[in-house]
Amino acid sequence: MSVMGVWVVGVVAGDAVGEARRRFPEVAGAHGTWPEPSVDLSPWRERFEPAGFFDGTPERLSRTDEIVRFADAVDKARNDKAEVDEFQDHLLHTVPQQESEGLFCAAVPRGDGAAALMWGLGLDTALRLPGCCGQFLLDTTQVRAALPAAEQALVLSPPRRAHVAARIRLWLDEMADDPNHDIDELIDGPLRVLRYAARRGVGAVGLTLWY
Repeated sequence: MSVMGVWVVGVVAGDAVGEARRRFPEVAGAHGTWPEPSVDLSPWRERFEPAGFFDGTPERLSRTDEIVRFADAVDKARNDKAEVDEFQDHLLHTVPQQESEGLFCAAVPRGDGAAALMWGLGLDTALRLPGCCGQFLLDTTQVRAALPAAEQALVLSPPRRAHVAARIRLWLDEMADDPNHDIDELIDGPLRVLRYAARRGVGAVGLTLWY
């Protein structure tokens, strides 16, 4: 049976952010937080990036192995609390329910849009995006604080954009069943929503769902 990976980035009213945090305090606290946030990210960087040989030279992974390793690291880094499905379903009903400036949705057969974008950007740049691996829950103040770094990550010069788009295409060719996915929207959509949320003075949420 085929599965569908869905990455949703949408605006939410401030009271909806507060309600979600009150109703699901533990899982809301973990949503969009890197594991063990009090320590350096270097142990998690090792999961995302190729390991080294005993002499210190980089391990030479095939492109397919590199992508699979990265996908596995993304999956392990995300919120895996027991209530996460109920929490995300709850938030899914708080975002706009139709395509709009305040809603981005990437539905990828057998694929993961957030992971594809992260791999396309590279880990150092992807770390500027809010939250962790496509998951976040931001109130109005947090949206405005996160926006400058997100713009640094996603406002791309033409050569840089072509490079990122080519890497995303490689990812989708290896990991997904969607040869015609809109890569421009995958790059532009999340930032469009964050900018809209900042202008409107509302919160924003990132959800990673599987169906």
